Amino acid sequence: MPSPKPSVEIVLSPEERATLEQRSRSLVGGHRDVVRAKMVLMFADGVSFSAIARRLCRQRDVVRTWVGRFARSRLDGLVDKAGRGRKPLYSPGGDRLRGEARVRAA
Repeated sequence: MPSPKPSVEIVLSPEERATLEQRSRSLVGGHRDVVRAKMVLMFADGVSFSAIARRLCRQRDVVRTWVGRFARSRLDGLVDKAGRGRKPLYSPGGDRLRGEARVRAA
């Protein structure tokens, strides 16, 4: 039985396609940016979520998340949201502080 058609449809402008293709071939950008660009390009070319996930060794839900974020916010949606990841161990102005105030409690 064929899988249901995805509820997201992406039509790329020539500028968006050029930007995504550049990102997908980048050797100096972050690996996650390359993979996200490939996900969107493949989906725009008609590849299913499952096939993209298999080719890029990702979970189908991860592919669906990034394609959905692109559909909502376009290129800005492929950037990590603020506040993600581990907080810094040292204070930003740590070189001006003394003693225990320099180290953040873990």
